[in-house]
Amino acid sequence: MPFEIDFATMLVFATRGKNDMSLKSRQIAGNLKSGNARVIERLIHHIKQLPEEHPITQMFKEGPVLVPAPRSAPIVGDGLWPTKILCDHLVEAGLGGSVQNFIARAKKVPKSSSFSSAEQRPTCNTHFNSLIVVPPSAFIEKIILVDDVFTLGRTSCACVRKLSQSFPNANVSVFAAMRTRGFIKVLDHIVQPSYNTMVYFPDNDKVKLPD
Repeated sequence: MPFEIDFATMLVFATRGKNDMSLKSRQIAGNLKSGNARVIERLIHHIKQLPEEHPITQMFKEGPVLVPAPRSAPIVGDGLWPTKILCDHLVEAGLGGSVQNFIARAKKVPKSSSFSSAEQRPTCNTHFNSLIVVPPSAFIEKIILVDDVFTLGRTSCACVRKLSQSFPNANVSVFAAMRTRGFIKVLDHIVQPSYNTMVYFPDNDKVKLPD
């Protein structure tokens, strides 16, 4: 049965664009993946400029638990965890109630950026089978999985599926700071807030994005 997941993004990364704005988006994506505080604070500024009725504003209401998306491999010791840094900044800014490390990699998967085509990249089930969830004892109503860069939605989808198994009564959605757009040749604006729904089809292990 198809599985729907609401997801939001704030910025656009034109992976193949050649104009100055595209190159700037590439730099911002790199900074997000390194947990750059200045870029994260600028992102938060843009979120807070959204109207009260905007769905991204609303998704952060009611103190949701923010769960950082895992890296492609298990984190060792104090290794860099960019999405955890992003979550911490969001909660400090009043966007979310708490940060909980509910989901982690049990085993490494290949980085999606290592492949040139979608067909070569890890499938949703490959991600799903690499994840473990550590559920709390308390009841949770609202969870936002937080990622830095959203491309095909496979990692996010796998994480939401795994979280939904452990928290069947929770509303689980996805927020990613940036979305890759490979078809854009000339990027006019990096800040492009978007709220959509992706659909996972378990029969063929495919994620369908609305655009």
